[in-house]
Amino acid sequence: MFMMSSVGVATAQTTMQTGGGLLMIKADMPESARVGEQFTYTVEVTNASDQTVLHDIKLKQRRAKGFQIESVSVNGKQEDTKQSDESSSSQDQKSQKQQSDSGSSNQDQGNQSQSSDKVMKIDTLKPGERREFTIQASGDEEGELRSCLEVVSYTPAICLTSQIVKPELELTKMAPKKANRCNVIELNYKVKNAGSGDVGKFEITDSLGDGLATIDGESELSFPVDGLAAGETREFVARVYARKSGTFRSRAVAKADGSELKSRSKETATEVIAADLMVQVDGAERVYADDLVTFTATIANTGNAAAESVNVTVEWPAKANLADMSDYKTQQHQGNNAQGGQSGEPTPASDNQTADSQKSDSRDNNKMEMQTESFVIDRLEAGQAAEFTYAIRTDNLDKVATKVRARHVCTVDAAEDQEKSTAKTTATSMATAEVVRLPALQLAVVDAEDPVKQDGNVEYIIQVWNEGDAPDQNVQLVAMLPKNLKFKSADGPTDSQSEGNEIKFKPIKTMEPGERVEYTVTAEPTGTGNVRFEASLTSKMLQNKVTGEEPTRLFASQKK
Repeated sequence: MFMMSSVGVATAQTTMQTGGGLLMIKADMPESARVGEQFTYTVEVTNASDQTVLHDIKLKQRRAKGFQIESVSVNGKQEDTKQSDESSSSQDQKSQKQQSDSGSSNQDQGNQSQSSDKVMKIDTLKPGERREFTIQASGDEEGELRSCLEVVSYTPAICLTSQIVKPELELTKMAPKKANRCNVIELNYKVKNAGSGDVGKFEITDSLGDGLATIDGESELSFPVDGLAAGETREFVARVYARKSGTFRSRAVAKADGSELKSRSKETATEVIAADLMVQVDGAERVYADDLVTFTATIANTGNAAAESVNVTVEWPAKANLADMSDYKTQQHQGNNAQGGQSGEPTPASDNQTADSQKSDSRDNNKMEMQTESFVIDRLEAGQAAEFTYAIRTDNLDKVATKVRARHVCTVDAAEDQEKSTAKTTATSMATAEVVRLPALQLAVVDAEDPVKQDGNVEYIIQVWNEGDAPDQNVQLVAMLPKNLKFKSADGPTDSQSEGNEIKFKPIKTMEPGERVEYTVTAEPTGTGNVRFEASLTSKMLQNKVTGEEPTRLFASQKK
């Protein structure tokens, strides 16, 4: 302990400073006071150093003859004079006992024995700090009052100060709950130093997974931060795109370099929505000959996002003609797959939606030269369908195959990898109509002359032709002569034979569409009157025979 003692004379406005210059004492005592009356004086103690703290400061006020200290207060707080006396009560008792034993005393000795020194204490005094003692005292004897104020001791100390701080990172990530596959997605990150100390270099990272990617195609996102002062906040924005539809979740992490200080954000979930297409073509499975084949096509958006600029292509055989195509009309889709795209990936361009029953038609269609016509549906909302009809003239085809393809393409233009940022949705449907072509045999019977004389000949001309669209087989003609006619001869495309009144021609194996043949049957009258010649036709395609008749009048020749 560093101790220093210094003695000075306390007169009016007296100042002293310790040898080390650490402690300055200033006393202010009135120059005069009346005997027996109380007077006040002050002692000011100042720490005159710049950075030294003083501990356990003790000042001793020496009492003089006739001088009585009644009270001491520090900055208004009164000290206990009994506790402040340096001499204890036991010492006072000892002094009194000695006086009693001696039986005598002189006044000076008595006064000195009754007086004791007053000690003023200051536990701690910081650099530049000041304390003031106010002392109430009185003088009992006339004359000069001399009382000395001593600096008994003090302990200087240099105090070292260090502020203990705690840095703390708070990371927040914000992402949209729903985003379109065709648009840029913005992710927002905010990091705050909520602690009391600065944070050095740290990095914010976010693993996006295989569903999302940064604009430059990376699946790992990072933001290096050079430091963050206490209370400071930084914000970052990342622009990403979706490689596919679905729900994607991730957390961001902020971790300081070279320490365990880190923070994790709450998990965010973004549902990436996309358009998906479904095509259906309906039409008659069978048409006859040159009838028009009418098809109805429906293009539905079964996804959960709108499809812009849907390109529709209609194909039909090059040997047929597109007779008509209507404008499309939109309506709410009522199909079973209206929500089919909400939980899955849009139909890729390579997917084949054609039913198994249509695959053979597709192979035949690939061999056939096709014509196409395209148009664009400006916008197809999720759950909406566009419907249109078109008619094809069959011409000479045996079947008419048609295909409708709908395609939607969107690209996130900001992405560097255009291929991965492009969403392609394609749907295709086919329909085939079989062209039914039938033979149509016609039969006509006429007589060459009517009426016919009894001594003349009756000649019947029978014409048969196929006015249908398909050949017929085993075409056979049978003629029946009525009464009063006798068979004479027959001619036709095939041989004939007669038996009684029946003339039967051998069948024509194949009769092509448009083919025409002629038969003749000659008979001679055996009587007079009205007769009716009959011819009947059968074939493979005829379910019932076709019959033709021709009436003829027979009359007798007049005798001269």
